[in-house]
Amino acid sequence: MKTSRPFSTISYNSSDFLEIRLGELIARRQLDFFAWVHHYPEEDETKPHKHVYLVPNGKIDTDQVLDCLLELDPENPLKPLGCIRPRSSKFAHWYLYGLHDPAYLASIGQSRKYHYSLEDFHCSDMDYLLEEIHTIDFAKLNRFNVLRDAALNGTPFDELLLTGCIPIQQTYAYKQAYDILANSCTFRNGSHGHEFTDPDTGEIRLIT
Repeated sequence: MKTSRPFSTISYNSSDFLEIRLGELIARRQLDFFAWVHHYPEEDETKPHKHVYLVPNGKIDTDQVLDCLLELDPENPLKPLGCIRPRSSKFAHWYLYGLHDPAYLASIGQSRKYHYSLEDFHCSDMDYLLEEIHTIDFAKLNRFNVLRDAALNGTPFDELLLTGCIPIQQTYAYKQAYDILANSCTFRNGSHGHEFTDPDTGEIRLIT
């Protein structure tokens, strides 16, 4: 994949190797910025891994980046350590998931045992990282949580509307999301989740 947009991947590299190789890509001006955070395996995961966020300096071939991050594994020389196939990424979602922020996880129907802090993140430029964090619109995340809690607690939608937390031009979209969330109580008694479209981001969210 060739792209000039930020993308992310999951790395199984050693920390020292990953830091050195990403630094080389910065030095060669192939990357403008990188950040990564080490995660311990959750109950549905098998091994430690790192969530990596990369900002290209112009158009870049992600296959070349993956090749650069192939690392000899002394325990299994025939299968080098590396990264999974990258995908386009938005910093806010990458960072909040990287933190395992409870409110963010709840908004996508997930929960996690381990949680992380800013100090756990490694990056090529701390000022860049902090500036990106400052651009995160936490109001959207909080608005979703208010909507979810109201729906699951049985607060009437018109009362929620009167609080002013819902953008008036998005009333119908929020009402649809509210109805689906309220009905999710039924789904919680079964084994399946239910999807709906977030009225702020347009992303598909899962209620479990």
